[in-house]
Amino acid sequence: MSEANKAVLIKAWRAYDSGDEPGFAACLDPDWQEHDSRGNTGTLKDELPTMRLHRIAFPDKRTEILRIVADDEYVALYGVVRATHTGKYFDLEPTGKQVAIPTMMFNRMKNGRILETWAMTEAAGFYEQISGRPQPAGLDNMG
Repeated sequence: MSEANKAVLIKAWRAYDSGDEPGFAACLDPDWQEHDSRGNTGTLKDELPTMRLHRIAFPDKRTEILRIVADDEYVALYGVVRATHTGKYFDLEPTGKQVAIPTMMFNRMKNGRILETWAMTEAAGFYEQISGRPQPAGLDNMG
C-alpha cells in the first residue's frame, strides 16, 4: 500500500506542475483539504486558481522530489519547486528570474487518494524571490 500511496502523490504533483487539472483532481479525495503553515485551509476549488496562476507565470514549474516516505495511511514528501518567471504573476511582469522553493508535504491517504495535505514552504515564496519584497497580504494564496 505504501508504494501505491507514493505513486499517487507523485502523479498528483506531476499533474499539478503541468497544469493538468483533471489529472490532479483525480488523485484527490472529493473532501480533500490543504493546510498551510499559516493556519489556512483550502479545497480543490481554492487551489485551482493558484494552479492556473502558477502555470501562466511559471510554465516550466516542476517539483524535484528529494525524499518521499510512506506507510499505509501517510505520505511525506520533501522537495524543491523550481521555475522561471516568464509570465505575469499578480502585479509583477515577467522577470526571467529562476526561483527555487524548498517544500515539505505531509499527506493523509484514503482509498488510494489524497484526503489531506499539510504543506510548508521554506524561505521566500515565488513573489518575494522575483520581486525582492514580501508578497502583499491582499495577494495571498495557498500555493
